[in-house]
Amino acid sequence: MSYDLVDGKVVSPEGCELNVAHHCNLGCASCSHLSPVFRRSLIAPETAARDLSLLARSFRARFVKVLGGEPLLHPELVPLLGLVRDSGIAPHTTVCTNGMLLPRMRDDFWAAVDEVEISVYPDRELPEEKMAGVRAYAEKHGVRLTLAYYSHFRYSYAERGTGDDGLVRHIYDTCQIAHVWRCHTLYEGHFFKCPQSVFLPQVLGDGGDPMADGLRLSDAPDFPARLLAYLRSPEPLRACRNCLGSAGLRMPHQQRTRRDFRELQDHTSEELTDRRFLRLLDERPDADDGCAVEDRDAWRERLAERPPGAPAASARAGAARSAPHTGAGRSAPSDESGASGGHAPSTRYAQGKRS
Repeated sequence: MSYDLVDGKVVSPEGCELNVAHHCNLGCASCSHLSPVFRRSLIAPETAARDLSLLARSFRARFVKVLGGEPLLHPELVPLLGLVRDSGIAPHTTVCTNGMLLPRMRDDFWAAVDEVEISVYPDRELPEEKMAGVRAYAEKHGVRLTLAYYSHFRYSYAERGTGDDGLVRHIYDTCQIAHVWRCHTLYEGHFFKCPQSVFLPQVLGDGGDPMADGLRLSDAPDFPARLLAYLRSPEPLRACRNCLGSAGLRMPHQQRTRRDFRELQDHTSEELTDRRFLRLLDERPDADDGCAVEDRDAWRERLAERPPGAPAASARAGAARSAPHTGAGRSAPSDESGASGGHAPSTRYAQGKRS
């Protein structure tokens, strides 16, 4: 399915994302929103209202996904959800969360959403008694509850990037985030094809315009046509020089600290690209990346199959702190296979953003 222009609005077959909190209560390695790097950072309701109102004049989607970071960290989340619904951009509002704070949410939250997607990580699963309370609230308010169980992530970006134009284009052309899941992101008065193009420039700080990959929102009569051209453009984004799209090497999920989050990605794109999966994406753009399952028992089996020494949480982060990195002595990460040709779980997307 492609984009259409209907009654003066660009219509997307997928959704639009609003990041309401850039920081997170977890530190997932290679989070593509780079949330572990950000200190407390929250969207202002007036900023969200302005951007949603402006975008609604030119854009329509199936759903708006509210995420972060961890969106439940925002103290004004419920009013923000009201703004999303009132904007009319989409008939469906989804909150994507790691679930750790869900037991705190009460009726006003559940009444403001249509769906809650929970990304469950090793050693970060809610106790069953708390999960029962969450399910009860969801059932009471008719909210769809979806769980995705993650055993792995894929490297989302490379600090050193690449100068290979062919590799940049290959990564961009096969990017599920931009072209399959279409995780288009509304941020600070701009519309971006993907969240990586929002957050990578802010963290890598190459001195250029951090908004260069986005399209400034406008109420000009020609904006819908410009938005459609932007979404259909075949040209890679500037962030694609460092972003790995959907083709980063697969690794066991682990937790990192703010201090050592970037060390893991201190490689070139060539070193962190999964060439085999990249070729699979050429054949099957919606191929399962091998990171998540929707069945809890299958997840536990996958965790049990991880090789000895694969960190379940923060073990590797601790090792990194005890053995400081030096560029000359760095070794490329090893590939851990697991991708398949099947369809990805409906709760995508994992490395960005599995909240």
